Amino acid sequence: MKPVKGLYKFFRDKLPAERKYYDLIPPLLEKKYLKTIYNCHLCAGTLDGGDIDGDGELTVLDIDHIIA
Repeated sequence: MKPVKGLYKFFRDKLPAERKYYDLIPPLLEKKYLKTIYNCHLCAGTLDGGDIDGDGELTVLDIDHIIA
């Protein structure tokens, strides 16, 4: 089974040369994704989790970590 990628990790991998890849995500797609992922973090109790993926940096990739 293939590992699941979150929206931000998908776009980072799709556009590796683009430093601000997150600015290229279509707004409607990002809004729908964030609404869904908010509910995932709410159920998991990680809304106040900070650096969830443990890489020592707070980035948009921490949002994706809940589904990885």
